[in-house]
Amino acid sequence: MMPTGLTPYWITTRNPHGPIGFGVTAHSRDDALAIIRAFDYEDYLPSDSDSLSIAEGVTPRDLPSQFVVDRMGPISVRGIWYPFREVGLPAWVVERLNGMRDSRLP
Repeated sequence: MMPTGLTPYWITTRNPHGPIGFGVTAHSRDDALAIIRAFDYEDYLPSDSDSLSIAEGVTPRDLPSQFVVDRMGPISVRGIWYPFREVGLPAWVVERLNGMRDSRLP
């Protein structure tokens, strides 16, 4: 069961040097992209998010391959579940997310 307010996303880019996609559970599309950037994957994201393919509300059945399913983390926790590094958001990622939010304030 998915906690209230969280949505799993499958995000793909046209970058041939990055992962085949990003699995992220987040509060919104913007939150999902911010989490990807906070995990140091911003080099794989284009500056124009319109060139991304973003599927919302995905389940393991919707993912592109068994390879991804076999290597993903928990989809019901806010954070990146593919490529999987750890469950949830480590403190250093939360600090970066807070810094990103603070830098957008006037």
